[in-house]
Amino acid sequence: MEKSQTQRPRPRIESLADLVFGLALSISAIILVGNSPTTSAGLFEDITTFALNFLILISVWLNYTSVTSILPIENTRTVVLNCVLLFAVSIEPFLFNLLTIYPQATGSRIYLLPTTSALYGLDIGGMMVILALFYLTLADEEKKLVPKGMLKEIKLRAITTFLSAVIFLLSALPIFNYLTISYTYVRTDLWFSTLVINWGRRLYSRRRIGRDVEAKGG
Repeated sequence: MEKSQTQRPRPRIESLADLVFGLALSISAIILVGNSPTTSAGLFEDITTFALNFLILISVWLNYTSVTSILPIENTRTVVLNCVLLFAVSIEPFLFNLLTIYPQATGSRIYLLPTTSALYGLDIGGMMVILALFYLTLADEEKKLVPKGMLKEIKLRAITTFLSAVIFLLSALPIFNYLTISYTYVRTDLWFSTLVINWGRRLYSRRRIGRDVEAKGG
């Protein structure tokens, strides 16, 4: 999101959020060190899992920082949503740890994958629901939080973020507990699809901005 004159000094809760996100990413990396793979396939799987986890968390953080640079967070509703978001971010490394130890799991632990992956989907989905609500607040024309020229972009972000949230939440349904297609876990395939959605939104936004610049130049 472009910087504007509506930006304001960062309150403490935003600094706390940066710390929580940073710790979540750091702990996720440390988790991989503590669960070293024993095969090439395991190494590739760990790197792929961490890459997905990293991209999801960094995407949530980038969207969060762009929203909170403008959105006032002094009211009770926004503070509560921030606290819920930070709680979801805080427990994410724990769920990620359970996902990474699954290939080496034995006994009863091997049956934790469906529950753990479902909770992971709910956790990330919850983060994105909150982000979508923040975007919808910014898109409220009556509040006049952003210039009118930015409203289309913010509404587009709200829609794509909410769509990603729906995909994560739907992935937690029991039908996806053991569903695989071509040896891939459908639940994680759904998670990857949200990255495609975000990539498509950014590509569309760049092209739209390019067309607007050309139109003004012409």
